[in-house]
Amino acid sequence: MRWVVPPISGAAMPAGLMLRNRLNNAFVDTTEILRLSRNGLARSGLAVARITARAVEPLPGEFAGMIVRFDGNEPRDRTPPSDPATDPLSPGIPNYNFYTVEAVQRIGYDSFTPDDGVLVAMNKDSLRGRNGGPNAFNSFIWVIDAHPEDIRRIDYIKPNGDTTMRTIADYRQLNDALFHAGTDSGSEFEWVDEPNRLHFYVVDLHRDERGIRSYTLAVRSLDGSGPQTRGLALDAPAESSIRTAHTPVTLTLRNTGTSADTEAVLHPQDARAWLNSDVYRLSVRVEGEGWSVRMPNALAAVPFGQSAPVSLFISPGSGEATVTVTATSESDPSRSATVAWSVSR
Repeated sequence: MRWVVPPISGAAMPAGLMLRNRLNNAFVDTTEILRLSRNGLARSGLAVARITARAVEPLPGEFAGMIVRFDGNEPRDRTPPSDPATDPLSPGIPNYNFYTVEAVQRIGYDSFTPDDGVLVAMNKDSLRGRNGGPNAFNSFIWVIDAHPEDIRRIDYIKPNGDTTMRTIADYRQLNDALFHAGTDSGSEFEWVDEPNRLHFYVVDLHRDERGIRSYTLAVRSLDGSGPQTRGLALDAPAESSIRTAHTPVTLTLRNTGTSADTEAVLHPQDARAWLNSDVYRLSVRVEGEGWSVRMPNALAAVPFGQSAPVSLFISPGSGEATVTVTATSESDPSRSATVAWSVSR
């Protein structure tokens, strides 16, 4: 039956249990998690994997989540210290040990979560020391908010009709914290932690025949791209006649780079099977009177030696126009490919 609030018929698990807590309570095993290290990513190159929504068992070939540990020299967490007394968005003393990345879908025990998407958080191994500030709060987990600005939602209405808004430090500010795939999702599709030298990507969203969601996720170090040779090529589409608004057009993006041997010990597990791709950033422009173009996803992850489709939607104007698409390797920005072609009504 559907999860009941309150659980008057009994319950096996609370809604919204985070990956760190599920691991500690043995609800998931480490074999179901892709475990990486910050220093390892600098030497191995970026990792790409698919993560299944946490309310179900991982789909074949996918994981229940991803972990990136802060290894290397002290301080492990290199986030600049900040004061929760003056900054309500401050995580306080920088004493976190690792990132977790997991996928949330409103099914099963997550039926009543406020959003679908990718949940990124910093975590502690233990409650060693408080987070600082006058309240000296403790937390195992600090969620990265894709929308850190004020959510601007009413908390309650007073008997006299006046409204009281949620405060900026209210935990319900995280109701829109999840990251989404694509350019028109209403949220962000990437997170850069400059002090800890990590870049996370939500590359794509997938649904199986039952509607179960999973995400292609990637993470790379800002301090190294690995021994692989990076390269790419774009093939122009066959479509040159655009007669209706939002006409779909597909290009082919090819990963022409080559893989390289990496050491199995660079990460907490042998992650070499997930180090054989590159992530590309895509952009598009159109030159022509009245013409417009939309690219639903600005990222693509392609394994070495393989190709992937790149989708556009073009709306016609008057006369002819030129559409230009550029793809650039995130691992090596000097590697780029551009293709341009003419379109007409």
